[in-house]
Amino acid sequence: MPADLAIISPRSAAERSLAAGMRHVHPAALPQWRALLEFHWQERLERVTEFSLAYCDAEEAAADASSGRGARVAARRRAAEILRRTVAERRVLADIEAALSRLAIGRFGWCEQCGRVIATTRLAGMPQARYCADCDR
Repeated sequence: MPADLAIISPRSAAERSLAAGMRHVHPAALPQWRALLEFHWQERLERVTEFSLAYCDAEEAAADASSGRGARVAARRRAAEILRRTVAERRVLADIEAALSRLAIGRFGWCEQCGRVIATTRLAGMPQARYCADCDR
């Protein structure tokens, strides 16, 4: 019996707290989190694609020499606004991709700043969250 106990090394305090904190993301729930992230990823990808096509149309309208000066200026403004929205959507898309990577390596649901658990209520609303509510402030 003592030999069996020697094989199993006692867990350090850090390992115990890590194991206790992991209860917020049960391993059985990981496929649902992945599905949710993939759903959000697909939605954002479709938006980025739509905005990219709209941006190309606006740029073409801004370059159309047959249009009046006012129409070209309006098209340039529209293109600039679409570009801003596209960049914002692409950033969210990158955040979702990073969350999928964290999920794959077992770091999903952990704050990247303080290392504490991110509440499941926060993850449910924004599954790509990198930070706990305290660190996000």
